[in-house]
Amino acid sequence: MHSFRQFSLCLVAAALVLSSCAFNSLRKDLGAFVQEYGFFAAQIDGIEDGTDILVGLFRREQGSLSVTNFRTVNSGETLYMLVPKADYTLFAFSDSNGDFIYQAGEPAVRVDDPFVNWFVDMQLKGSFDFESLLREQFRLSSTVVLEQHLDYSLATLRKDVRAAENLLRVVSWDDEIFSPENSKRGLWEPSWFENEIGYGLFVLEEFDPTKKSILLVHGITDSPRVFKNLANAIPADYQLLLFYYPSGFPLEFTSGYLNAALDELVRRDQIPQLDIIAHSMGGLISKGMLAQANEALRKRLRLFISIASPFGGHASAGIGTKWSPVVAPVWWAMVPGSDYLQTIDALDLSQGPIRNLIFAVSRTADGKSVGDDGVATVKSQLAGSAQLNAAAIYGIADNHKGVTENACTTALVTAILQDGTTRVSSTDC
Repeated sequence: MHSFRQFSLCLVAAALVLSSCAFNSLRKDLGAFVQEYGFFAAQIDGIEDGTDILVGLFRREQGSLSVTNFRTVNSGETLYMLVPKADYTLFAFSDSNGDFIYQAGEPAVRVDDPFVNWFVDMQLKGSFDFESLLREQFRLSSTVVLEQHLDYSLATLRKDVRAAENLLRVVSWDDEIFSPENSKRGLWEPSWFENEIGYGLFVLEEFDPTKKSILLVHGITDSPRVFKNLANAIPADYQLLLFYYPSGFPLEFTSGYLNAALDELVRRDQIPQLDIIAHSMGGLISKGMLAQANEALRKRLRLFISIASPFGGHASAGIGTKWSPVVAPVWWAMVPGSDYLQTIDALDLSQGPIRNLIFAVSRTADGKSVGDDGVATVKSQLAGSAQLNAAAIYGIADNHKGVTENACTTALVTAILQDGTTRVSSTDC
């Protein structure tokens, strides 16, 4: 049963009793997360030539230093890093020769004990606002010489950095990390998920930066497996990027991580083309990523195909945030009219990527459509902002989960991938 249906049932009285263990797990998990995590936010400048600035946050422990998180940014660009409680030192440098390794003479900066916005010190209520974080400003200098050996190449980071090990990690559809149990824990124990699995952008074979890519973004308490049947019909000249995430965390976190991961790919490998296929809440995450994407990433994004995505939110989320004994952070963004939904509603996609919207409707009464797919209403799937600038809109007679495996959906998606700028049709539908 898909998570939104499960979510709705959890909000009625009988299910509240049955779900007491899940709510207790969520309360304990979120309590630990607030105590143990925070966001580091900063801007680094000092160069004006457009060279990438490589940033690493190193954990200091018993006299040793180990990289906890990293980002590649432009001068003056704000960077965010989700980090566990620890003592940190920041090392950043301008990668003048583009080899991802620091050499003396490259403008650099070292900062011991940079400020971190620890959640335990913040008043966290409702949606998460990145603008509320204190951002430190640092300046690179050519007079600074770093003694630390710094190798920020992706191959090295994936071996040494927990935050990088799932970036382009090769998996299979049957990998245990995609199990239904893990996906369920992603909602009810998102901190556990982050610690044990972590956000990830996975591949099914070694990543080839010269090939066209398709990003697959699943919904709440789901996994990339939801796309397995559909993926089998995608032409072989595409490679797949499987995004996997703890679905209980705020959508601001998740869309931000996705943007950062894709930004790293674009900066490090000049991928020629990227299409997006998103199911359910994955459509909201994808639009959140697009709202943050820089020009270099946006110009590589060709198509955005959403399938049964509730762009107008879900009424049950409002009930949950009001009456649930403990609130999963993701629910705040799903409330109709939430700050997150208003942000993605305002997103201008007139310059791309090209939108193709697939909605699902399955239930009927007296021969007439009831107006939902058993989970998301058609009204929410067809919110005005979702239809705006869409190249085409398609309706599929199936339920919320079944629409991803429907033969008509497969036929439409494969046809859209050939062009996507105009409405397509299939003889099978």
